[in-house]
Amino acid sequence: MNSRAPFDPRREAELLSAYVDGELDAADVRRIEEHLAAATPASEATRREIDQLRRLNTMTGAMRMKEPPPEEWEAFWSSIYNRTERSLGWILLSLGLAVLGAWASYELLAALTATAELPVLVKGGILAGAAGFMVLFVSVVRERIHQRSRSRYKDVIR
Repeated sequence: MNSRAPFDPRREAELLSAYVDGELDAADVRRIEEHLAAATPASEATRREIDQLRRLNTMTGAMRMKEPPPEEWEAFWSSIYNRTERSLGWILLSLGLAVLGAWASYELLAALTATAELPVLVKGGILAGAAGFMVLFVSVVRERIHQRSRSRYKDVIR
């Protein structure tokens, strides 16, 4: 901040946390301490704010994270492995279908170009329709599999 101007608690309130944590340079520390030494209502409010920040530091410093039981860790790592395997499976399946689709498209294109009696517009329509069908088919199958594995209601019996 501005090392020469007096400390303004309204504009520079974020410095108070850094002051309590001991993260300020000497110039900013001096500005804050000069402000605190003054006998003004603003400096009194700043002292109260610093006291609250120090209490907060003490309370949060005493908190410790609870260690999860071994069963939780085992379930966590198991889910990581399952998600990794499934992600790899989806990638390989998608890659395989893309290669198969490209090959089928190539064969279709080769067969259509060899046929001289069909107009170009009809050939283009057949290719677009086949490509659209393949994309939609793969998309619907993948979505159905995904929904079936994630459905909240799959175990509900009526």
